[in-house]
Amino acid sequence: MTDQNAAPAGIDTSVAHSARMYDYWLGGSSNFEADRELGKAFETAIPSIRTMARENRRFLGRAIRQMAGEGGIRQFLDIGTGVPAAGDTHSVTEIVAPDSRVVCVDNDPIVQAHAKALMEKSPEGRTVYVQADLRKPGELLAHPGVAGHLDFERPVGLLLVAVLMLLKDQDRPWATVAALLDAMPPGSQVAITHPTQDFNPEAMSEVVEAAARGQMTLVPRTRAQVSEFFGDWELLEPGVVPVMGWRPEEPPADPRAAYYWGGVARKKG
Repeated sequence: MTDQNAAPAGIDTSVAHSARMYDYWLGGSSNFEADRELGKAFETAIPSIRTMARENRRFLGRAIRQMAGEGGIRQFLDIGTGVPAAGDTHSVTEIVAPDSRVVCVDNDPIVQAHAKALMEKSPEGRTVYVQADLRKPGELLAHPGVAGHLDFERPVGLLLVAVLMLLKDQDRPWATVAALLDAMPPGSQVAITHPTQDFNPEAMSEVVEAAARGQMTLVPRTRAQVSEFFGDWELLEPGVVPVMGWRPEEPPADPRAAYYWGGVARKKG
C-alpha cells in the first residue's frame, strides 16, 4: 500500500506536518514520505532529534503526574497533541488518574482519523479529540468538544508541549497563550516546552532552514521569550529549565542535550 493510498480522504500528504514528523521520530507508522524526508533533514542537522522527541514525551508524562498528584487536577486540555501513541496524555492519565476528563486538540486531520479508531476501542467517552487551530484560541475554547467536555469552574491542566514553535511572531503567540491562560480557573496548571537556539545556535539555524524548505514554520525562542509565555502564573520548581532537567526520575548526564526549554506554572487563587 502506498502512502497516498493509506492516507484518509482529504489529507494532503505532500506537505510535512509536525504531528506526523513526531510520529516518525517516535517510531510510529502514521507518517508519510514528506514527513519522513523533512524528519531526516532535521536529523542531519541534529542527529539526536529522536532523543529530543522522546524527552518531550517524557516531560509530558512528568508534568501530568505532577498536575494529577500534587495539583489534584482531573481534567486536561492538550493542544498540539499529535498522533495517539504510548506515553501521550490519554495513556498517562489512564494510569495515574483514570477518572480524568481529557480533550486532545490538533489541526491535522490524520490525528482525528486515528483518534476515531482509538475511541471505538475505548467507548467510555473519557477522552475527546478535537480538530481546531491554536491560532484561534477563542474558537478553540468555544468548540463543543472542549466547552462541552471540560468544566471551567474547576482547575484544568493545560498542555502546550512542543507546539508554540509553529506560531510565527506575527501570529501573536504570547497573546494567544495569554487568552488560553485567562480562560483557565484558579488552581489550573500549564506545561510548556519550546525548542531553543540557546544551546546550539548553528544546528537550530540549520533546522529552521530545513523547515522553511519543507513549507513548515519553526521558530526557536530564547529562555526569556519562553518564560514570557507563563505570564504572571506561579512557576513551580525548578522553573524554566532544559526539558531534561525538569524533575527527572534520574539526573541526566547533560540536561542541555535536548534543545528545549520546559516548565510548569500554576494559576494563583
